[in-house]
Amino acid sequence: MTAASDMGTAPLAEVLDLLTERIVWYRFDDRVIVYCNRAWASGVGGEPHDFIGRPLQTLLTPTEQDGMVQQLERLGPETPFLQDHMTRTGEDRWMEWTDRYLSGPDGPHVLAVGRDVTERREAELRLAANEERYRELALRDELTGLANRRLLDELLTAALARTSRTATRLVVSYLDLDGFKAINDDYGHAVGDAVLEEVGRRLQGSVRDADVIARVGGDEFVVVQECPPNETHVVAGRLDRFMSEPIVIDGLTIQCGVSIGSVVAEPERDAAAVVAAADAAMYIVKRSRRAAARPSGPAI
Repeated sequence: MTAASDMGTAPLAEVLDLLTERIVWYRFDDRVIVYCNRAWASGVGGEPHDFIGRPLQTLLTPTEQDGMVQQLERLGPETPFLQDHMTRTGEDRWMEWTDRYLSGPDGPHVLAVGRDVTERREAELRLAANEERYRELALRDELTGLANRRLLDELLTAALARTSRTATRLVVSYLDLDGFKAINDDYGHAVGDAVLEEVGRRLQGSVRDADVIARVGGDEFVVVQECPPNETHVVAGRLDRFMSEPIVIDGLTIQCGVSIGSVVAEPERDAAAVVAAADAAMYIVKRSRRAAARPSGPAI
């Protein structure tokens, strides 16, 4: 016989036992259970009579205990009704709770009603994951996984603001692969894509995790590196060394040169202007290389 039955509520208890919602009624001060329906007891692992008179907190997981404490800190005479509190029950179920504070001659009680919202919660989590995935797709280059131009603009803008408040400098390098069209023409686009992926990996290996690497065109990349003022020339030269080794793909050895233009960003300039300056510096390097490779005319 439950405490609720002792109070002459047996017909009501029988009705509550038919519900799928989990219902538990306990004293506010010491958390001792005075009633629970069959659905609540089954969720804990027993029959209602197994839990009457027992402290509620001894029957809950640590996560559920934390949720109960948070609810009881908010619940009281001024806030007698709380809803939409969600907790995880076990490893794979989600419960949404509605709690009511009840005053009485023997002290305050809490009536808690929980319903299983696992399907809804899982749908919400899937939607959030899909939204995050689509955001990543919108900000990442699909082939290399590097930042795209949009994300580069966001990260570079933040880096410019940060360096304007610190003693560090920002080196922005624009890279363009030399002869990449010939690689696609001679070996096919699959090999060309593999070359771009390898370039992305090499660039990631050449900088710190906090630095920014973006693919901004077919064979064009931008690298943003933060460093002390006396290391800007070292940072810019590091990329040349990583890109000088030939690329080996499926037994093919491909010599893929790269033209790199680097600028030390002025914090007061915007991201687009800094990238444009690095791009212009890269074209100066590319033109000088072409001029050096061009055969000289006959001596007169």
